[in-house]
Amino acid sequence: MAKNIALTENDVVEAVAAYLKTQGYNIEQALTTEKRGIDIVARHCVTDEWLFVEAKGGTSSKEKTSRFGKPFTSNQAKTHVSVALYFAAKLYHYHSSENVKVALALPGDLVHRGLIDDIRSVLDALSISVFFVGDDDKWVTEEPARR
Repeated sequence: MAKNIALTENDVVEAVAAYLKTQGYNIEQALTTEKRGIDIVARHCVTDEWLFVEAKGGTSSKEKTSRFGKPFTSNQAKTHVSVALYFAAKLYHYHSSENVKVALALPGDLVHRGLIDDIRSVLDALSISVFFVGDDDKWVTEEPARR
């Protein structure tokens, strides 16, 4: 049963990186919110394919903020998904000719799932997959781009 705990970006990165390891990826980089850059950089052991993941959380990762532990509002979530889409599209633009896949990683709550449903055709057109992370036991599901 879900505990209804909002996940920070760090929680999302940690869960997706752990999941990717079970799928045959070596994690070359998994950044916390203290660092800038591509949140997760992974390379598949068999296919040699690279995966770049842009992650967003569902609450502030900074304990001293008033939003820490409180789920973002739907407008805040929309802003974060918009920013994530921008960075994923930018990664696609610069790396689409290489052996690279691009993905988003987000909390698996209804708000984030609804926002992704609203832009699914764009994600599919750019071959951007989505990883959703559950808040109860940090399960991860992958929704590959449907191209």
